Amino acid sequence: MLGEKFRKRLNALFFAIGKALSILPLTANQFTATSIILALIAAYSLYLQNLPLALVFVILAILVDVLDGSFAEAKKQKSNFGNYFDAIVDKVAECVFYIGFTFITPIFAILALAGTMLESYAKPRVGLVIISDNHDWPAVGERSDRLLVLILGLLAAAVVSQFLIFKYSIIIVEATLFLIFLLTLVGFAQRVHYARMLILKAEKEGKLLPYLRSGSKKPK
Repeated sequence: MLGEKFRKRLNALFFAIGKALSILPLTANQFTATSIILALIAAYSLYLQNLPLALVFVILAILVDVLDGSFAEAKKQKSNFGNYFDAIVDKVAECVFYIGFTFITPIFAILALAGTMLESYAKPRVGLVIISDNHDWPAVGERSDRLLVLILGLLAAAVVSQFLIFKYSIIIVEATLFLIFLLTLVGFAQRVHYARMLILKAEKEGKLLPYLRSGSKKPK
């Protein structure tokens, strides 16, 4: 939502940057994978309690995700697998961020990670019951929202860490992660409710997946 609107306004700029970066001797998937490396450096920076450095590498990792589509297009390497691989790498990088935060505040980092996993699973799981897509799904707490909150919170914590006692930075980090947790809980509840409506509608219209109509054992 918020992050997505912000991203759309900058699409033209991102496309130009992605096209310029396409001169790098990397395939589109290799470029996408660099966000994991950057996320690992961010996590190590959190381990060192170097919040400004962590902020830099979190932003760089996110920028790779923003630019990889333009990079692939400029390289003429856009593919269905590339789209899938991008989503997987995004999830891995986000998990690495939260793992990094466990070195500072383990409980709040685990809450944020758990909320993210719950919300992320609520939508694709319905695809094992009915044919579904991204159309009209509730978007509160989606990845762009979470990362925008994460960047703003980490920015505030990084600034405070340079001028005040570090424990105040920890409080900001905890508040940021807890806000992410709350957003993901709202999004999770919305998605479960929406999935229920879709499934009930499919039942009435006889549009459940074939294995459910035939009484076969459902996959986990």
